[in-house]
Amino acid sequence: MATYTVDVYAIFVNGADPKSNFSRVKQDIYKANHAWEGCIKFLLKGVYFSKGIVNAGTIPADKVFKNSSIHSLIQSARNANEHKIGIYVFYLKGDFLAEGRGKNVIGVSGTEIVNFKSSTQYEFFGQILLTDMAANRNTLAHEFGHILFKRFDKIQNRFINDDPSGPYIYHQMGRIDPAHNNNRKNLMFPISPSVNPMVTLQQCQLAKMSKIVNIRFF
Repeated sequence: MATYTVDVYAIFVNGADPKSNFSRVKQDIYKANHAWEGCIKFLLKGVYFSKGIVNAGTIPADKVFKNSSIHSLIQSARNANEHKIGIYVFYLKGDFLAEGRGKNVIGVSGTEIVNFKSSTQYEFFGQILLTDMAANRNTLAHEFGHILFKRFDKIQNRFINDDPSGPYIYHQMGRIDPAHNNNRKNLMFPISPSVNPMVTLQQCQLAKMSKIVNIRFF
C-alpha cells in the first residue's frame, strides 16, 4: 500500500481577517481532497498572512507569473519555507484578474522547474493565484490538476501539462485545448463543476506519477 500526498502552503494577500481566511483555505483543501479522494491527498503545511494587499484586477491573467509583484511574492514565500517543494497558493483581493488570458478569470496556476538534471530527474514547485470569486468552488482542486499533470514528454521533447483524458474541443472555434477535459462533469472541464467533480482513472494514475507528489509505502 502507498499514500500519495502533496504539500500546500497558503499565502493571503487579500486584506481579509485571518479567521475568515483560515476558514477559506480549510474549505478549499477539504473540497480538493474530496475531488481527488482515493488518489491524492493535499496537506496544508503552512498558512501565512501578509500586511500587503495585492489587487487581482491589477494583474493581467496572461504571463501572470512573470509579473514583478507576483514573482516577488513567490520568492518571499519560498524563502520563508526554505525552498521546499510543494504548491504555493496566493489569495488575492478582488473578483477577477485583469483581462489577458480571457474574461472573468478567477484562478491560474503554473510551475517552475528547479534542479533539472534530465528528462526523468528534475524537481518543480507549483504556484496558484486565486481571487475572491474562487471561494466556495472547486477552483483550487482544478488548478491542482494542472500542476499534477506537469511532466516531460519525450516525443515532444518539452514539458507539458496535457490532461491524459482530454482534450477539450472548442467546436465553434475549431481548436482544441489539451490541458482541459471535454466532460462537463470532470474536474478538468474548463469551468470546473460545482458539485461532485469526477476524476478519471487516467488522471489519477498520471497525478500519482508527478514529481511534486510525496509517496509513502506502508
